[in-house]
Formats: sequence, structure tokens, C-alpha cells
Amino acid sequence: MFVLTSAYLVAAQRDGKVETVDEHSPEIYGVKLGMTVPSALEAVFVNAGRKQGEEKPDAMRKEGKGNADIRVVYKELPAGELQILFTGGKYVSQLILAYKDKKRIEEMKLAPSGDVGTVSSGERFDDRYSIGFVDSKKHVKLWWRDEKTEQGYHSRVSFYSESLLKDRSAWWQTVVRKSVTLKPGDEKEFNRAHGID
Repeated sequence: MFVLTSAYLVAAQRDGKVETVDEHSPEIYGVKLGMTVPSALEAVFVNAGRKQGEEKPDAMRKEGKGNADIRVVYKELPAGELQILFTGGKYVSQLILAYKDKKRIEEMKLAPSGDVGTVSSGERFDDRYSIGFVDSKKHVKLWWRDEKTEQGYHSRVSFYSESLLKDRSAWWQTVVRKSVTLKPGDEKEFNRAHGID
């Protein structure tokens, strides 16, 4: 496999202008790990084409140790439902987008497996991704890659397939969710970079 020179891009309409969105970028609606609450909320407002009166998320809850973390949810954005987790109630540490419309792995340039036959088939895939399953039951396929940030911690971009329990025929060929999270083990580095105790 080899890295594609042009990433998978999606056209998005905003204010009459067509913009492109890189589905493989470590951000969603312009929100990246480490952004502050005001910056993240503004990015969603602008990039999702929200209107006056829609500045706030649709739901919010406190969670984590001492209820210090805040999770917000935007329920009906053009691409689907977006959740943002603010560690310490201040900085983005997790993004989860449940796609409104399922995506095919072919259009995302995600390999169906890491088998030699797949790699040598001549099909072009984004080879930055590792491929596995969410758990030992192997009901949900997972594609993930890690990318080092300027602050020293790593962001992890992941795509999740449909569950085998929901779609027995094509479950492994569809992508239903994207997440941008910290690479496991990088939480201390993230907290140190943003001054979180």
C-alpha cells in the first residue's frame, strides 16, 4: 500500500461557497484537540453553518473525575451528531461524529483488511491506518492512525464500521463514525501541555 497524495475530500456548502473537508484530518468541523471552549464552539457555529440562536450545543453534561469534564452534543449537524469532550471543562480532548449518512470504505480509501491479497490487488488505499476490531467479539471494525501534535502529544483519528449485529451483509464495508481522540497513554502529556492538574 502507499499513501495517497490527495486525501479524500468532501464538498461542503456554506454561504453559497463550496468548501472541501478532509475526512482524514485530525479535526471535525474545524475543531481540533487542545482548542478552548469558546474557540471550539465558534468553529462548529461557523463551519456547520449554524444560524443566529444556534450558538450553543443542543445538550451538555458533566462527567469524569469530580465531574470536572464537560461533554457537549450537537444533535443535527449536516454531517451528523457531534460530541465534544472538554477535559477539565476547558480543552477539547475528544471528538465523536456519528455520520448522518453511512460512508463506503472505498470512497474513504480505507483498506478492507491488511491481507497481502488486498495490498497487492492494485486498489489504492490510505496506508497510514492500522486495521483491527473494537473488541474480541469482532462485531465492529476499526481503522486508526496516530499523528504527533506540536504540543508533544498524539492525536488518534479513528473510523468505525457498522456493527455486524445491525448489518450482517455489508457491515465491514461501511463507516458510521469518526473520532479524534488522544492516543492512549498521552493523557498526562496533554494535561501538562494545557496546564490541567
